Amino acid sequence: MRYILSLFLLLVSLQASTKDWQIISMPNICTFKIPKTMEIQAGTYKKISDKFHVEVLELPIDSTRVLAQQKDLNSYKKKAFKTYARVIVETEYGRKGDYEKITTQLTATKFELRELGGIFRQDMEAELRKISAKGKMKMKLISWFPVKLVEINGVSMIHLNYTRTVNDGPEALVNLFIVQNDDRMHRITISYRISNAYLYKDDLGKVINTFRFEKRR
Repeated sequence: MRYILSLFLLLVSLQASTKDWQIISMPNICTFKIPKTMEIQAGTYKKISDKFHVEVLELPIDSTRVLAQQKDLNSYKKKAFKTYARVIVETEYGRKGDYEKITTQLTATKFELRELGGIFRQDMEAELRKISAKGKMKMKLISWFPVKLVEINGVSMIHLNYTRTVNDGPEALVNLFIVQNDDRMHRITISYRISNAYLYKDDLGKVINTFRFEKRR
């Protein structure tokens, strides 16, 4: 009973603190909210960013991908380039049954989580080396934290947490959440420069709790 009451109070507090946030709707995928310090990437800035992503980094972009960034980047205001924050939602599509249903309660032993963490880390390091090898952007994994299974709004997620740098610049903290949904897998990446934590840590820590996914049938 005490746990239920604590959970209820937490949800009430979260709803109150995010009630004025912008609601982002991704049809057939999910809805979520972003704080007033963030904006959805759009316009000329998005075109340039997408072109760099595809042509220079040679990384595909899912047509349903949504990226939120620190406010005022779209309008190229100088102050916006002094900080860094991102919320990226991507979906990988497969066939029905390729992934667990979104209602599945994921479980794993400590050993299995260590094994899973090792696999994810190897994949991440390989991906960063691949990007760096192109010579346009140097990305380096700095620290890696234990993989966890978390439950957000009744949905089991795999949670990866690490820090990395780009071109030997300021270190960024990254939280990556993986959600399985029958014929698709969603990836939510939430990151910010550690030096900008005073601006983004509290709000971005709440963003994942605003996600509501559409269950595949």
